[in-house]
Amino acid sequence: MASLSLAYITKNEEFYIARSIRSALEIADEIIVVDSQSSDDTRKICRSLGAKVWWRKWRDDFSYMKNVMLSKCSCDWVLTLDADEHLEGEPIGLIREAMALADTTNLAGYQLPRKNHYPQHDSDSPYFTHPFFPDLQLRLFRRLEGVYYTGRVHEGVMQSIEAGEFGGVGIVPVTIHHHMFRGNKEKYEKEKGEYYALLGEKS
Repeated sequence: MASLSLAYITKNEEFYIARSIRSALEIADEIIVVDSQSSDDTRKICRSLGAKVWWRKWRDDFSYMKNVMLSKCSCDWVLTLDADEHLEGEPIGLIREAMALADTTNLAGYQLPRKNHYPQHDSDSPYFTHPFFPDLQLRLFRRLEGVYYTGRVHEGVMQSIEAGEFGGVGIVPVTIHHHMFRGNKEKYEKEKGEYYALLGEKS
């Protein structure tokens, strides 16, 4: 049976990280966390849930951190979530079933649908419908030499999977719930947009 690494990069995620890890804990063979200068209890919480935790200085490069994360994984497959995301709504065992099926269908990874939640619209968010949902995200993939993250921002492994011709990409119907906009929505969006624009210029 194929093994699975549940993997994260984090910084000051004490409010979200426990829920995220617990949502996938039952299918994970190991939990990998690469933390960047958290000043809260993020690392302590992760260790209390069985995670192996490393520290790296932030370099304004999401792919760099995600590739450090991949280098710490030791399982056959990697499932990566952001700390403010968790799995809910469908049997989580579908992920294990998809990993087993991939051996007979030449698949290198799977996309999962993501639902983006506004804090003030938890049941009727405008992001719950097309074109913002299902917002497919490639988060489950084989750990292979040559599969790595690209992009300083909006990083992903799809480009390396396609370039290496490692196989196709399927879909697992297990929903990622993403809790957006921490604190003041307008301030959060403005600061995030400015920072992502800066990273885009550096790219």
